[in-house]
Parts: sequence; structure tokens; C-alpha cells
Amino acid sequence: MNKLLFWCLLFLGGASTMNAQQAATRTLFPIENNTGFIDRQGRVVIPPKSPELLAEVNQASKNLNSPLSRPRFKDGISVHFGDFSEGFALAGWSLCPQCRNPFNINGIIDETGRLVIPPKSSYSRYGDFHEGLARFHGTGGGGFIDRQGNEVIPAQFYEVTDFSEGLAAVRKFRSDKYGYINRQGKVVVPFLLTVANPFHDGLALVTLEKGNLGFIDQTGRLALSNPKWLDIADFSEGLAAVQVMVRNNRLYQGSQEELYGFIDRTGKFVIPPRFANVRRFAQGRAVFVQYGTNHGYGYLDTTGTIVIPPTFADARDFSEGLAAVAVRGPDEKLLWGYINPEGKPVIAPQFRHVQPFKGGLAGVNCDEYCENCKTYIDAAGTVVWQSKTRQSKD
Repeated sequence: MNKLLFWCLLFLGGASTMNAQQAATRTLFPIENNTGFIDRQGRVVIPPKSPELLAEVNQASKNLNSPLSRPRFKDGISVHFGDFSEGFALAGWSLCPQCRNPFNINGIIDETGRLVIPPKSSYSRYGDFHEGLARFHGTGGGGFIDRQGNEVIPAQFYEVTDFSEGLAAVRKFRSDKYGYINRQGKVVVPFLLTVANPFHDGLALVTLEKGNLGFIDQTGRLALSNPKWLDIADFSEGLAAVQVMVRNNRLYQGSQEELYGFIDRTGKFVIPPRFANVRRFAQGRAVFVQYGTNHGYGYLDTTGTIVIPPTFADARDFSEGLAAVAVRGPDEKLLWGYINPEGKPVIAPQFRHVQPFKGGLAGVNCDEYCENCKTYIDAAGTVVWQSKTRQSKD
């Protein structure tokens, strides 16, 4: 149970203003190895190697207090982007691409492709924007900036993570355990946790002392824990996957298996542990895995009913009403297509690697990491944009 690049969230100082701004933003899709962007209609809105952006990047690089006497762009500047979210994306480049230490740095662009938050120094690194605040690291440690680039939580932590539901997990020193801070930088959950994850549905998955697993609420109170839990996942749509040991006599009398089921927010199993592996719920469906002779991937609903049999060679979560599923091709390599929540094929299996639908489009014919996609399709399977560079066959 269980990567994609960088996400940015807009901060406008107040919830109503933020919501208005969120509604005005659009989804943009990376093209040509994340060096440009298209919109929903397939129009290039930020072209690769935009002269205006390259000029800003060049100037920002010269302004840095860098160990290099000057940036060394022998073959020109190459800027790569993270994903857009609510109007912003991370932009990364190297001060000396040919050097043993390339001095990788990053800044933040807006939807026009302009560098609106340049790097503070050659040592600073920005992270993703979440709930209006972005992680950054400098020589003094980790802290947070707002969408204007102002340092709102000073760099003081050894490690910082993204905000979720108003809190962020941090470590003060390398040898420290984790705690949580609020948006004002105040510690609200003490540094007592071995592992700390983002909050989902008001609860955060943590590892306590002695390796025990559990969920805490936003006050730090232990809300759910059970020594019999072997593995757990974050809550999604009110349910969390949990692995326990089950005596089922399937292999021999008294045999036990480690199986997954789903608990609700009271800690009670509402879907009994009978699955070899599962993923989180998304749009009312969760992927489950069946091992053995009839190995395959299928889907169950929130009652635990198998609604799509495990006939696929691989499967992904549902998004925007469609899920990517794979079958074996003649060469035994996976071919991906998309199905609806009833399991009916909508887009026939034909792609080597794919992404989920987001903002009306899905990237297909991607690399083995499901990035650098050469084609974007809509929900009907119509090609909206296609790269002019040839896709290598794997």
C-alpha cells in the first residue's frame, strides 16, 4: 500500500479570498520533459525555453551569493518545472550543469511563466506549497514562506514537512523525534513521535515509542491504536486499511496469514481483514490484490463487496470517474487503458505507461516512472496534445 514532482498551493491571507482565487486558477499540464505547459485544450501556454523566463533565471542566478564566481551555463540554461497547483509551480535549474557539483537551485513561477519567487541563495531550496505555505531550507535549517516569498516561520528546524489540515510535522534536531506545529510556528504536538504523517480526516498516522502504530488527533491525543496492527494506512473517505494476523486454516489447520481490511474512525473493522493487499479508497472504490494461481487486481466498494473482479495485471486509483488498468500484451508487457466504476472499458488498453486523469486530461505514453508523457488524452480517449519528439519503445 502505499512520487510526482512538486505541488504548490496559493495563500491569500484569508479563507474566502483563497477560495475565490482557487476557483480562478486552471490546470496546466507539463510537456517536453517538464520544460513547458499546455492548457486543457492542448494550447502551449508556457513554451519550453521561454526567453523572458530564461532572462529572469539568468539574472536571479547572477544575484546569488554563490561559491561560483559566476554561473556557468556552457550550453544555455535548462529549466525544469514541477506540477502547477492553484497558480504556482516550482522551477529548478543548475548553476553549473557541467560541474561535479552542479549547484542545483529552484524558484517559483506563476501561470504566466514568470519567476515570481527567486531563490534566496545558492543553498536555499523551496518545497511544495500546501495550504498557502511552502517549505524552504537554507543554511539555518527549515522553515516556511508564504506565496509572496516572505519567511513566515523562521528557518529553525532540522526537518519540516508540508502542512495538512493546519499542522505540519517537524523535527528540531537530527536526533529529535517528530512533533507538529501550527501556521504560526507554535508547537502544538510535542516531539514524541518516531514517525509522523500528514493529517487526513482529522487524524494523523504516527509511530509511537516501541514501534506501536496509531492515529492522533490535532491535539496530539492518541485517538486509535492497537498492538495487533501490523501495518496501517492513512484515512481516506472515512476508512483506513489495516493489516493484522488472521488464523484462517487456509493452508493447514491452525495456519495464519497477514491480511488487510478497513477500519472506521472508531477503530472497528467495517471490512473484515481478508485481502492480501489493498490501496486507499478513492471515489468509492479501493484496489485489492489477489495473489496465487489467479493473481490479479480488482476493486471493492465501501461495504467490502467486490464490484470489479481481480482480472487485471495492475490497477490504479479512480480519479474523475476513470481508473487506469493494465492487461498483458502479446510480448507480456503491460498495456494500459481506462475503465469506469462498473469495470466497463472506456479507453482500450494500448499505452505502455499512463497517469491518472486530472483536470480533464491524462498523460499517456510516459516513461517508466509515469512521467515525461508524450501524449495527453481526454476522457473519451481523444488525443488533445502530442509531442513532436518520438517516444522510445520499451
